[in-house]
Amino acid sequence: MSTNPAAENNRVTLPPMHKRARPVERGLVARLASGLVLAFAALLCFWLFVLPVIVVALSSVASHWSGTIFPDGFSMRWFERLGSSDFDALTTSLEVGFGVAVLGTALGLWLALALEGRDRRGLGALVDMLAMVPNGVPSVVLGLAVLIAYHKAPLDLSSSAAIVVFVQLALVLPFCYRCASAALRPELTVLREAAASLGAPPSMVLRRVVLPQLVPAIRASLALGFALSLGELGATLTVYPPGFATVPIVVVGAVERGYYLPASALSLILLIVSLAALLLIAARVPRRRAG
Repeated sequence: MSTNPAAENNRVTLPPMHKRARPVERGLVARLASGLVLAFAALLCFWLFVLPVIVVALSSVASHWSGTIFPDGFSMRWFERLGSSDFDALTTSLEVGFGVAVLGTALGLWLALALEGRDRRGLGALVDMLAMVPNGVPSVVLGLAVLIAYHKAPLDLSSSAAIVVFVQLALVLPFCYRCASAALRPELTVLREAAASLGAPPSMVLRRVVLPQLVPAIRASLALGFALSLGELGATLTVYPPGFATVPIVVVGAVERGYYLPASALSLILLIVSLAALLLIAARVPRRRAG
């Protein structure tokens, strides 16, 4: 029986079944491995970040909690026992946080615009390095340095709340500066030069060209500066004057005296208020349509 040569040439030879299944098996193994890695990362994040917040929330409403997995009962008495000094500390934390965030964002944006396009050698490199120095210095050391430098006339800030704003601003400025400098893309430089070549004054270029392009970076800088200020303790604990207190200082004092549950109640209030403030800062403002 003769065979057709054309049919022999057009015949498709499939590999054995076990060889064809290998890519499918490898893909399945890769998906399982990536799923396990993702699950482990999610569990680790939950264990490190979410679980402590849950514990603080439960502690704030626990009537008694000692040696058990869950509280023995629930009560709002720790919130009811918060006094005017605790709410004064909350107000102080929010005021200092907003002030530090606004000042840090303004100074960081100014530094980033001043160094834009400059060769990062010589003076530009020196200013860039000085702006980032607080990141490499322990906060307690920075607080002690500020306290020693500004505790005598003519710049005596040791008895003023301004010294707390000053030291927190020094800690927040590097992050605000990096937020602004990362947003200064080459395209923005081209737009600035084009607007200037058309006769627009520098103030108009900044207001109509630069700032609208930097709105996301400004929001990120405000949110980051506000969050860092609310949680700052080391430098603040070193420099704060008598009669001045933020929520972290009050919480540390309560924990040192063994009042864990009242400290949890105040911490939860700070957490809720700060999250609401961060949501307001990060909220997108709808643009108005022309006409």
